[in-house]
Amino acid sequence: MQEQKYFLIKELALATGVSIDTIRFYEKKNLLQPSFRADNNYRYYGEEMFKRLTFIKRCRALDMSLNEIKSLIELEQQPAQSCQMVNQLIDQHIIQVSEKIKELQKFKTQLKELRATCNETSRIDDCQILKQLENGKS
Repeated sequence: MQEQKYFLIKELALATGVSIDTIRFYEKKNLLQPSFRADNNYRYYGEEMFKRLTFIKRCRALDMSLNEIKSLIELEQQPAQSCQMVNQLIDQHIIQVSEKIKELQKFKTQLKELRATCNETSRIDDCQILKQLENGKS
């Protein structure tokens, strides 16, 4: 049997590329928990928490919310269950990403229109971009 490897929070942060503050934040949100605390009160995380943190990091890279991640973790704890709920969660997230893309495309159009209002040879006191932003037009 292979011996379990444990990480101090600093080691876990370095191994995963996730900041110590973020690890503590995930602990407060009950997404992670140390495997144990030593007599010196240091937190030690096992390989399972390393895998969990890597999982969370990948989910966050896909812009998943903490609630979505929590749901996926809960579903993962029921290995015999159908993947239907996982698929539904991902399908819903795809819809959210599509809506966000539409919103960002709208912002891009607005920014291009705003940019077109200002001549680079203008002075700041005549900058149409700043004037439109001040007047709530864009």
